[in-house]
Amino acid sequence: MKRHPINHLIWSKLRLHEWAFGLFLLVTSARLLIAGCCATGLMFCAMAAAVPMMVAVAARWPGPATARLRLVLFPVWINLAYPLLGSVVAQLKLGLCDATLLKCDIFVLGETPARWLGGWNHPAATDFLSACYLLFFPAVLAAFIVALARPESSAVKLFNGLVTIYAIGFFGYTLVPAAGPHLAMACLLPPTRAGGVVTRLNADLVAAGSNRVDVFPSLHVAIVVFLMGVLWSRQRGLFSIFLIPAAGLCAATLYLGYHYAVDLAAGLLLAACGLLSASIPIPSHESHNSFR
Repeated sequence: MKRHPINHLIWSKLRLHEWAFGLFLLVTSARLLIAGCCATGLMFCAMAAAVPMMVAVAARWPGPATARLRLVLFPVWINLAYPLLGSVVAQLKLGLCDATLLKCDIFVLGETPARWLGGWNHPAATDFLSACYLLFFPAVLAAFIVALARPESSAVKLFNGLVTIYAIGFFGYTLVPAAGPHLAMACLLPPTRAGGVVTRLNADLVAAGSNRVDVFPSLHVAIVVFLMGVLWSRQRGLFSIFLIPAAGLCAATLYLGYHYAVDLAAGLLLAACGLLSASIPIPSHESHNSFR
């Protein structure tokens, strides 16, 4: 019996990042629905269902517009899912794992780096590292925009890496939720970091934008290292330009007390996973596709 082409499309032509993020959405919706959290569960279920639906739409009406929409769906879903994760953890009645992460740091290093760095409080350094930390958001936005401006095959490879990192990272947030040293052990850290306008801006944005469970793994480290790995393979000049800000961003995660060392280690492993995902050859039928 001949298979329906749409069914064949849905099950055989989903890209790696579509499988990864779709699975995250589907598993999260199932966890919520089983726990009786119907409203949020159905929201995640609807987002999961939209993934194969968008694939079917792009196949039914092929062209630059639908090809781009198939990719743009994921930055939108990432930004919709992230602020909901704190609510997901609360509705699933999951306890924070800061104590466990701290014990991991102490077991390996004797202390968590946020405590080591707590006594070093230089305003210029704080401003510089805060500025590096702030660069994460425009860097991710630029990566998505540049990808969508390139041929479709190149864009798909970058999305395979970047969106897969987000999918695994969001899984981590809901499996090992933690608030970070600056919140969980604030009494043991400096009450405020000496700095200027940049330091205050960064602190305000983190306080307003964090979902309070976004610690393990460190997506700041995972994504920045992933993007630097992409630049190393494609644009050595840009890699050299961004090397110091990228290193400063990774250092800022510890200096500003946002992460434990174990978070960074997990972030590095996740970056490697993303680079591997981005290196997987895409199917031959997509290798010559273009948005133009």
